[in-house]
Amino acid sequence: MLIMKKIIFLLLFLPFYSCNDWLDVESEISVTYRNYFQSESDLEKIMITMFGFEKNILAYGDHYLDYVGLPRDYPSTYTKPYQELNYETFWSKGCDNFMSWSNYYATIYMANFLRDSQYRIKNIPKERVNYWMAQANFIKGLMYFKIAQHWGEAPIAPSSEEAEASAKSPVDTVLAEAIRCAEAALILPPHDKLTDANGTAITSRQYASLGSVHTLLANIYAWMGGLYGKEEYWKKAEQEASFIIDGKAGFYDLENNISLLIQNTLGKARATKEVIFSIEINEQDDRWYDAGNLELRYPGTLLINYPYTETDPRKINNTLREERISVNTVKQLFPDPEDQRRKEYWYKLGEELTVEGEKAPFKPRFAYINKWRDAVKATNPESIMQNIGVIAMDGNRIIWRLADLILLRAECRAHLGMTTEALKDLDRIRDRAGLKGYSGATDKTSLLKEIFHERERELFGEGERYFDIVRNGYFREELKGNYKILSEQDVKDGALYLRIPNNAFNKNPLMKQNLFWLWHQN
Repeated sequence: MLIMKKIIFLLLFLPFYSCNDWLDVESEISVTYRNYFQSESDLEKIMITMFGFEKNILAYGDHYLDYVGLPRDYPSTYTKPYQELNYETFWSKGCDNFMSWSNYYATIYMANFLRDSQYRIKNIPKERVNYWMAQANFIKGLMYFKIAQHWGEAPIAPSSEEAEASAKSPVDTVLAEAIRCAEAALILPPHDKLTDANGTAITSRQYASLGSVHTLLANIYAWMGGLYGKEEYWKKAEQEASFIIDGKAGFYDLENNISLLIQNTLGKARATKEVIFSIEINEQDDRWYDAGNLELRYPGTLLINYPYTETDPRKINNTLREERISVNTVKQLFPDPEDQRRKEYWYKLGEELTVEGEKAPFKPRFAYINKWRDAVKATNPESIMQNIGVIAMDGNRIIWRLADLILLRAECRAHLGMTTEALKDLDRIRDRAGLKGYSGATDKTSLLKEIFHERERELFGEGERYFDIVRNGYFREELKGNYKILSEQDVKDGALYLRIPNNAFNKNPLMKQNLFWLWHQN
């Protein structure tokens, strides 16, 4: 397991960034940095800096589109306006910093800085320089892909030695840049051949490998398939996914059952059998001692309450501050009683519970998520005095795992008319969950909807559902509130993206707001 080092190098770079984009990066880099690249460890330290930004983006913070996509019938008073596309709430000052793309562009800046500094690198073999450049290109490609998913049109950052204003580029240009960066990272070896600056084998799945690069490409092409409806993109996505699933990018396999998935992949064991790409989380780097509330690393962790953060299930019934999902809704999502995810993802779903001091058992109305269950309790005396109990669920933040990719390939194959092959992928995931093979309708429309629902079940709470909905065009039937009445023109104007953050307009007269959000401004 990688322990992300607490190095001074990370802290030295941070003053270059404010809450804005690259226009706030100091244009002059000190002599210290210009002469810094004297050993391979110097390159790795820059990567560790980038890993820090990557963690802040992918493992922490408010992700409003995740709030929108998380299934629940009783959202809290905080998240309900986002779930319903309340325009005033999306424009509120309180959410502006959380909607900012600053960390994305700060990460891209670091990748550009590394690229632009190659001529300064001394005493490092060319193949190892290329290795670290490929690591940076993967992260850069991932950032552009995430920017395209969240904001659509966005600027392409200039070199690290420029600070000029840039207008937004069309979303296809942003995605093309993501592809270009990912393809530049294809020189990376499989995960079992990765080594650090000291030649030591790397076991962390946060370092990019051939498998994670092809997975990134598969996701980009599938997203483009959904945006543009072109077969060529579905075909490329299917090919990229097959490269990994067929074992050409290193060994990956499904955990044998759902219990082991929770224990090994999603839990504190941090096993990597099924993991393609993840963010390292640990007590040392994440300062759990100082935590004052539960870390929300997945959207599904919003639903954590009994028996972790609350010991009396009756209290869940009457609180408006809790995110809640009913037992009936969960049973609709997981309709087959034989589905092991129905048993393992949820704590005693719908069963009568014994409450201390009460003679009669309590019949819960709400479901209690149990997908993340290795609770970390507060040890700080101040936190304990404030009755702060569980502060984290131990385990890494999984971004992509094999089951996700198998179902994505099934979706691609359904689009391509490869019905038999799509069913094989679908049934592989169903079989692991203890279910029989799919026996429903297999026309394209029906099969795609079933694959969507299987992804909804398998990846519940892991942050994929909103983007699955957008890619498939299901927003009117699967989302709530104003999402149900969006017109095609609204979607074209950017309704399914976040608004451009206010700080993006600082020092940039070329920046323009998305048309949809411009028309729905307070």
